[in-house]
Amino acid sequence: MWCGAALLLTSLGRGVVAQPSPEELAPLLAGLGEQPQIERRVPLSTDDLTVAPLIDLQVFAPPATPKNGKRCSVTLLQHSFGDGSYNAPAVVAYTPPTDPACGEVGKWAAISLNLSVYSIGTQYDRLSAIYLSHSEIWRSSSAEPTKTGTIWNTLKDVTHFTPLFAKPGDLMMDFSNIIAPDLYVLLDGVFDVVLTATFYAPTKSFPAAVTSDVIIPLSNLNDTLPNFFTIADDIGGVTAVVLPDTAVSAYVEVFCSGNSAEEFWYLNTPDEFLQDFPGSTGLVGKGPFREVQVLVDGRLSGVIWPYPVIYTGGITPSNWRPLTSYGAYDQPTYWVDITPFIPVLLDKNTNHTVTLRVVGQGTTAPSFNSNWFVSGSIHVRTGSTKTTGKITSYSAPKLRISTVLAHRELNIEAELHTAEGTRSVRFSQSLDFVNEARYADEGWIQWGEQTTTGTTTASHQGKQVLRDAFTYPLSVFSNYSLYTQESGGYGSEINQTHIRALAPPFGAARTIRSVQHARGAIGMDNWPGLRHAINGTGATDQTFAYVDCRGETYFRDVAAKNDGWVRDAVWGSLRDANPPVLRNQIFGPGGGPGFRRMVGRG
Repeated sequence: MWCGAALLLTSLGRGVVAQPSPEELAPLLAGLGEQPQIERRVPLSTDDLTVAPLIDLQVFAPPATPKNGKRCSVTLLQHSFGDGSYNAPAVVAYTPPTDPACGEVGKWAAISLNLSVYSIGTQYDRLSAIYLSHSEIWRSSSAEPTKTGTIWNTLKDVTHFTPLFAKPGDLMMDFSNIIAPDLYVLLDGVFDVVLTATFYAPTKSFPAAVTSDVIIPLSNLNDTLPNFFTIADDIGGVTAVVLPDTAVSAYVEVFCSGNSAEEFWYLNTPDEFLQDFPGSTGLVGKGPFREVQVLVDGRLSGVIWPYPVIYTGGITPSNWRPLTSYGAYDQPTYWVDITPFIPVLLDKNTNHTVTLRVVGQGTTAPSFNSNWFVSGSIHVRTGSTKTTGKITSYSAPKLRISTVLAHRELNIEAELHTAEGTRSVRFSQSLDFVNEARYADEGWIQWGEQTTTGTTTASHQGKQVLRDAFTYPLSVFSNYSLYTQESGGYGSEINQTHIRALAPPFGAARTIRSVQHARGAIGMDNWPGLRHAINGTGATDQTFAYVDCRGETYFRDVAAKNDGWVRDAVWGSLRDANPPVLRNQIFGPGGGPGFRRMVGRG
């Protein structure tokens, strides 16, 4: 269960209160005001020849772990994803660590993963996913590397996957990459990956983690191909599910991301207006709203309105090197409590399924464009006797949606009979979405502004076991009016905020506030006949604040410009686990040398 959950109990009565409360945001804002003074080095000239690899990063709060105690680190995977790696994941055997320093198997205080990647050359951003025993445990993407090399390193708390790490299985990492000429540019960037796990033994002040007893994958279960469902229709990905007879709670964790024509789903044009623009502008239809649904035996049990992660090649690539958008290297996941459906899933008279489905705004089927990559897992806690019960209340009104607005309410209640007695359980959601889009120059210029807010809550016998309150404002201005000219280009300005107070079923309750502003442009050339980037400018700044119920904090004020770091200040109790970039990487107010591609002619 959570520590310090009272901080987050702002949902009263039977309703749900949307968005994080002022009480939850107060320590984040207070912490940001306590930034320490840092010494500024003399800026380097922006036309210096850069020879050192560039440190690239997504800002994140490192996992909280025992300060003093035993620990061990194990290299799980070391692999180069180059030619032939597309749809060819690396698969290795996993065995729980037996070193006494690791602590007792399955009784760890914490487990963290360290994903370190190096790439040199030219490459697009590529999606990656890591699975253990067919359950996805991390979804990430890549940098678009530099000619002198790019390094990025990310830490992730995977303690709630302890049941998987406690037994042998297969570890799979998909990092589908392509080495080939593309648009007369050689894509030669290979991703050299090292994945390490650190296991922490419990201490008196940091006891063994409370996790689920059983984890059931929601995936295609393939032994050699990526395990997420590639969803391109309104049916979704279906998994046959058998729950233990003694199940007393069950939570679904979902990974989801739009790709191909759905990569920028949050900027897509409503179908009713698409015909007003020439096809040459490349506008994509089906509208900007997306809902990922979790269904039990075809019945809606919960929804996800995902945060719009922008990849490093997204909208204007020069914006995101070396500072990526939030979520690029560690995409957010989402929880749905399906405990009310346990009586249904334990009925032995029929087979049972859990479906992950995507719903868009399109006027014709499918309601979204191809494709979405979706997977998940069911985290089950068990009791000592067989569970019975029934759903006592089910309210899932039809989604209210128009061109620019959407609203969803859901409330499900059940009564479970367990060894501990009769338990009442309830799962509720209230979500709102608003989007406004404007266009100029026949669609070559576009403004998109949207905000997604909501609260998801679950309680068992009156005790809150899940709360997810969020607000995701996003505004994007993009200008492609010069895209077709001989020496043309494009540019954008982006403001994106991620505010989320999450008290998950397992692990510490935490509140996060990330605010980013990015602005950049790409210059293009039509030689030798196809469009390709030859130079670019970009500037991105970010403030980030994290507070959890253990009292751990992490604050960061960081900025990058033209392929170089302008500033990076880090403070809070978790600073040392994810310190600022090296001082020799800080270029100062002018930023780095910028992106230039030398094009040989003749």
